[in-house]
Amino acid sequence: MTPIVSMTLMSIKRLLILIFPVSVIVDLISGFCTVQLHTYIPIGQAYRFIIMAAIIYMLLKRARPLLAWMILCPISFFLLASSFWIIIHGFEPDNGFSPAIEIESFSKILYFMLVITFFILYREEIGLLDPLKIISNYGMIISSAVLISFLTGFGNSTYGTDYGFGSKSYFKAGNDLGLTILYSAVVSSLYMISGFDWKRMVKLLIISSAVILIGSRVGLVGILLWLTILVCYIVFIYRPADRRIRRRFRHYRPIIFTCYILSVSGVIYYLLSAFDSYMLFKYTSVGLRTARSLLTDPAEVYISKFEWYEAVFGKGMAALYYFVAHSVRFRADYRMVEADFHELLGGYGIIGFILILSPFVYFMFKALTRYFSHPDFTLFAILFVTGSFLAVAFTAGHCLRNPMVAPIYAYIVSQLYYGKERPVDK
Repeated sequence: MTPIVSMTLMSIKRLLILIFPVSVIVDLISGFCTVQLHTYIPIGQAYRFIIMAAIIYMLLKRARPLLAWMILCPISFFLLASSFWIIIHGFEPDNGFSPAIEIESFSKILYFMLVITFFILYREEIGLLDPLKIISNYGMIISSAVLISFLTGFGNSTYGTDYGFGSKSYFKAGNDLGLTILYSAVVSSLYMISGFDWKRMVKLLIISSAVILIGSRVGLVGILLWLTILVCYIVFIYRPADRRIRRRFRHYRPIIFTCYILSVSGVIYYLLSAFDSYMLFKYTSVGLRTARSLLTDPAEVYISKFEWYEAVFGKGMAALYYFVAHSVRFRADYRMVEADFHELLGGYGIIGFILILSPFVYFMFKALTRYFSHPDFTLFAILFVTGSFLAVAFTAGHCLRNPMVAPIYAYIVSQLYYGKERPVDK
């Protein structure tokens, strides 16, 4: 290994430490200050600006066409569109324009794009640092915080203190957290299969339990679906490479399947007994539609009133949030729609919608074509993540601006840029 390669690996290792374990600690400290000390300190935002600066420094050393598509084009659009919004609508408060909200909103999207680009362009070096173990431990740290909060009662309740079920510890949003731990469980599953042992299985069980205890629909439905797929794969398809392990594993298959059925039945019974009427309503078809339409209906009304030039460039996120907040009589002046498709179309128009969403659609179709060409469980996991990501972005939001899930999603899609054999399969 040359000195230059060694220095690059050291820089990447330090950056991964900042992106994974340290960011969780920073978020917990920020949440603790907000909940326990009633003091809001934007250390999370400041910390991720530092990470963005470090990633940009690394990306400038490895310029590729992907950099223009993922980073330069969105930045150019945002600068052009912002100028357009100011010229057409001005700074009048009645229009809801807020430079702070615009910068904060776009910077979160840019953070996601930067992390993806970094993981793809430096995939070979990251692959040498055991990323499966890193992400699995990342999920364990987050899950441990959720489990401790659920058992002790400290931290945030997922749906408020007066009703609902679940704990999100000192993290901010339940759906953000649920999606993050869900994808951590997917990666932990790959980690377990790559070298089957009981420690990795226990780690996966802890992470999966934390997803359930959050109580969010995204996490709960997602983890039950994923674990069902995983158990069916292990019981009916999986064959360990080692012959001795394969013989022993043959006896474990019916035990694993039976334990899973009993566990799922027990979890469902527990949740039904723990859910109050509010939570039970949220999981009905009417509840699902109501939760989504409460904010998306005003957004659709807002979009339907666009002039043609506003449909092309949008009017900015702040104007959209301002309209939605006043439509639903929210206590503050701005309210997010919490549905990424509606927010992109209402905030950035058709051009921004296509420009920002196109990489994620591309990743899903790339995973789909790769899976049908060479079907294996790893590619199925990648397809599960890329497909569910877009589905959640459409129905529940909390995807494109979710800094916690960004590195996990980025690692998953980076596997699409290898040949037939990927580091995760070794």
